[in-house]
Amino acid sequence: MPANTTQRALVIGAHPDDNEFGAGGTIARLTAQGWDVTYIICTNGNKGSHDPGMSTFRLSELREAEQLAAAAVLHVGRVIFLRYNDGELEPTPALRAEIALYIRHFQPHYVFTHDPWKHYMLHPDHRAVGFAVIEGIVSARDHLFMPGLGQIGIGVWRPEFLFLWGAEQPDHHEDISDTLERKILSLREHHTQLDENPGWEDRVRQRSAELGSSLGIAAAESFRRLAL
Repeated sequence: MPANTTQRALVIGAHPDDNEFGAGGTIARLTAQGWDVTYIICTNGNKGSHDPGMSTFRLSELREAEQLAAAAVLHVGRVIFLRYNDGELEPTPALRAEIALYIRHFQPHYVFTHDPWKHYMLHPDHRAVGFAVIEGIVSARDHLFMPGLGQIGIGVWRPEFLFLWGAEQPDHHEDISDTLERKILSLREHHTQLDENPGWEDRVRQRSAELGSSLGIAAAESFRRLAL
């Protein structure tokens, strides 16, 4: 890659807060190194509350604002909200094409998302986004998919690597010893999800330390990394 080329990453999560939980420390490292990072948040998170007085409309507004604040902590360049309803995502051809269009447009070198093959993954949106991203990468890289885009100047793009967080069989670790605190700070912005969830911070720290201990570092995030 030429030295003057800006390195770009696309981080695609099902809900507000998924990106920070899955890859917040790594994102902080990339932005500190000058990477241009874009978020895509696929749902509005409008079902994620146990408050009987909360409406789906109010919750979606709150969670979008929380996500913008969390992204700002990590110096993410832009956040795109697809605003599908929470719990209703499916890896349809339409969602796949939508993801492929963003990949072609932003031309990321790295893509991060959920591992859809994780055992016993309960939330359907996580699986749906993972599969849509994987299939969207294929549509983005091969010119015979969505040929009309090429006719209006939106050419193909092949990312270098796909990183799947929450992987059952991770094969790649990122050292987040210097960025764990920034990850924690970004997660604190998700007040609707975490203010009444005591112990979440300790669990994040403990998990990061466990992943780092086998590598001889203070903290890590793990992924399944696929060369594309």
